[in-house]
Amino acid sequence: MPRAEQKRLSRNVIEFGQPMTGSPAEARRGTRRQMPRRRRLLDRHGWYEPRPEGAWTTTRQAEAWNLATNRRRTRTDGVLAGLNTISQEAEIVDAFASYGAETSGINIVVIGDIGRGKSSWIKTVCVLRQLVAGRQVVVLDKKPQAGVGEYTSIATSLGAQSIRFRTGGTGARLNLLDPAISTGGDHTGGLEGVVPAGQEALVLAVLTDAMGRRLDEREKAAVGAGLAKVTVAARGTGRDPVIRDLAMQLLDPDPADGADFGPRWSTRALEWGLEPGLALLRLADRDLRGLVDAPTSPAVRDALDTHPLVHFDVSALPTDGPALRVVMTAANTWLANRLAARSSRYQQTILVVEEGWHVAAGSTGEIFRANLKLSRGLALSTVSAFHHPADQPAGSPARSLMAEASIVVLFGQSRADDALDTVRLYRLPEGTEDTLMRLGRGQALVKIGSRDPFLLTHIRSPYEIALTDTDAAITGVASPHTQEVTSS
Repeated sequence: MPRAEQKRLSRNVIEFGQPMTGSPAEARRGTRRQMPRRRRLLDRHGWYEPRPEGAWTTTRQAEAWNLATNRRRTRTDGVLAGLNTISQEAEIVDAFASYGAETSGINIVVIGDIGRGKSSWIKTVCVLRQLVAGRQVVVLDKKPQAGVGEYTSIATSLGAQSIRFRTGGTGARLNLLDPAISTGGDHTGGLEGVVPAGQEALVLAVLTDAMGRRLDEREKAAVGAGLAKVTVAARGTGRDPVIRDLAMQLLDPDPADGADFGPRWSTRALEWGLEPGLALLRLADRDLRGLVDAPTSPAVRDALDTHPLVHFDVSALPTDGPALRVVMTAANTWLANRLAARSSRYQQTILVVEEGWHVAAGSTGEIFRANLKLSRGLALSTVSAFHHPADQPAGSPARSLMAEASIVVLFGQSRADDALDTVRLYRLPEGTEDTLMRLGRGQALVKIGSRDPFLLTHIRSPYEIALTDTDAAITGVASPHTQEVTSS
């Protein structure tokens, strides 16, 4: 064997643990050949001991060498909501910060059973921390606690006035015909095209619910003409019109008022407002007496200008009847018109409605939802909460209100039908219903626009824990943190 071939064979034995035969080209290609005859002397000294033979591979298989990593989110603007349950990273849930990048809307829906931490999340993330971020928060507080609305302690600790509505004229009033609610859609200082519902639309919605039917065109015409006349008359005397003025205008019009409808209908047009007038008179004297039938209270009129937190306490209003729904819808319409008048200032505002189904039903609910569609132009993010989605039938106003939200925060559900209905409503992955039913208190599944859902663990400071404590009325003992906040 030539000397060069012996060197090549020795090198192969050293590198690969076994001799290779063949041409140099075959050796470079790594072609395996039959092993030569073993020699006893070399075998005795361990020359032929096997070595691990390398395997041919590609960069594709090298992916397994990389350790699992989680890309950290780079967003730092917005309101902190808690920790990601999986990665333990801080998570921001902020409609205004997410708009444009992750969502196309700014309305939020919170769904979950009672006792799962839903109210605590809303109070901290959607109220207290929004105030720190320099935004204005308006709360329609329906849930009673110790004889007042449950947000009363928060308002008191922050030095904000609780504006309490009661039937019978002993509380605050929000005039259904308040001048702040536009009659023609024009707002000084507003943006073009941002036109919330006005007085006529609001009155027609209230009448539709009160009369239990839709008004026909003649009745609508009579209400519109009567509203215009009482508005002009009130301004002439330096006061605000009220719904009793409109009721009497419809019930006892001047004979000359019918001329607006032409000679042919001038006489018969005087009768078109009879039934709407009777309904308005009943609302003014009984169902809505002292709520929306008098000039707006100064506390309500100046609420947006006196404190960043506006607390409308409607917990004393009866759930049955039109009072609660009308007051909440009137407050939403009043707020939308006030924001439209200052929309050119780009002031971000949050409206919190924890009992969302109260404002979803009926014609007044249609007005509420119509105002929601202007949320981007008004910079108004509405936060509404619901308990049992399965109790809301398909096509219901409440279900429509839930479906229109761009940010959904889902707390635990104990009922399988609620969990399954929630998964269907928001098109969540199959099997998510089991996750919703296993969530503990303070844990939620959050879906922000086009972003994949993630699990969130809500965190609170001791100060926030004190302000969000709702167990004192049940246990009869206030927590030490609550006592500290009250004394301060």
